[in-house]
Amino acid sequence: MSDLVVISDAGPIRTMRMNRPDKKNALTSAMYDALAGAIESAGNAPDIRCLLIAGVPGAFSAGNDLQEFMQAATTGEGLGTPVIRFLHALARCQRPLVAAVQGVAVGVGTTMLLHCDYVVAGTDAKFSTPFVGLGLVPEAASSLIAPRLLAPGHGPPARRYRCAGLRLGQCDRSARRS
Repeated sequence: MSDLVVISDAGPIRTMRMNRPDKKNALTSAMYDALAGAIESAGNAPDIRCLLIAGVPGAFSAGNDLQEFMQAATTGEGLGTPVIRFLHALARCQRPLVAAVQGVAVGVGTTMLLHCDYVVAGTDAKFSTPFVGLGLVPEAASSLIAPRLLAPGHGPPARRYRCAGLRLGQCDRSARRS
């Protein structure tokens, strides 16, 4: 397991904390593997009833580590096995998945939230999906899921968006944490 992702179990809750503050939790292959392993193993652990994914103050996740991303692009590896494993683990998660977002959530940092059952966003949370501007295709079915969650008349009301981290304006006071 990577020291860049700290996994801890407290009673029925498994916390997965991305811990790479110097890079705003930009995800590396080792981090993807650690997160995927924690999600997968929770499905076989009857004592674990809920998963919580969090970052560090000021940064949930800046998305993919750009150095690794560029290296994979030049070698033709594509997303790579750890990324695919993580995305599949998210989609197949057998426990409720909750995210606690402070600071930036960029790219896959925002996309993974679409797969969570509940997202709590701090007042400093900033969400960004820069795929098109970077000439990339959105990953993890985000181009399918986001419109279904956000389309007028099809998703939850605006208050629930705020509570779920899909912020329209300022978050509710109840979501503020420091």
